[in-house]
Amino acid sequence: MNNLKIVILGSNGAIGSFLGRIFSTSGHTVHGIDKQLSGNYTSYSQIDLLDPISNIDEIFNEADVIIFTLPETVAIKALPWVLSAINDNVLIVSTCSVQEPFYSSLKTISPQQPFIGINPMFSPSLQEKNRPVILIIEDMHNEHGWIELVLTKFQMRITKMRPKEHDKVMALCQVLPHALILAFGLALKANSIDINVLYNITPPPMRTMLALLSRLLVNPKEIYWDIQYENYMAVEIRKNILDELSLLDSMVQSGDKVEFNHSLDEIKLKLGEWLYTSYTDCQHIFQILNEDK
Repeated sequence: MNNLKIVILGSNGAIGSFLGRIFSTSGHTVHGIDKQLSGNYTSYSQIDLLDPISNIDEIFNEADVIIFTLPETVAIKALPWVLSAINDNVLIVSTCSVQEPFYSSLKTISPQQPFIGINPMFSPSLQEKNRPVILIIEDMHNEHGWIELVLTKFQMRITKMRPKEHDKVMALCQVLPHALILAFGLALKANSIDINVLYNITPPPMRTMLALLSRLLVNPKEIYWDIQYENYMAVEIRKNILDELSLLDSMVQSGDKVEFNHSLDEIKLKLGEWLYTSYTDCQHIFQILNEDK
């Protein structure tokens, strides 16, 4: 499907810029909308999406696709006026880190509006080749396969999910690890040890955790706030972390080594055949860290 008009809301952000490049390179006409004065687009409009101008209809004229590359709360607030300016056959694309609330809001206002979600599972600053991307679809008989073709043209690996399934998986893939990394950082901050001494003696597991923490700290804070705040399943995940830490503490405090060993065996069963895949990953990471000393 060639030369579609694609309007990107929040076009100057990391995801908006990434998708703008992907779709324009694939032969589509991309119109950027952002509150900044200018954008790297042939066609661009400066608009505050929470306070749109009155003649917004002209921008959406003949649009085939509208992509919301916005935080969930902003995207949902912008939905009513966007939908009021378009036909119900225009494809709505969401890149929200949590998909179900946006999807439900869309279907409440415009039940027939076509929908698809795109969630790149990597930083847009990285090369997209061989990177995983989730397509969030209403059913497995997706009528918008051209988007999948565009993404696979750039050699991205596609996995399809429905909105609720996506959000449940994201709670594990994003909320869980980042909450643990943040907790690690908070515990480190509370400790009085000289950080220079720590870095001089740190073993590979600690150095790996410091690397994960440092990556988080140099990226925009909003990313990690949104991961913890926007996902409606995040509270349950953080509660699970606290419960399991309490269980670990109880086992150690009571000297219950049998239960400790049993818990590790259960974790091994959970990982299944992926245990040694991840073990090999760890060996590679540690080797790189040792070579870099």
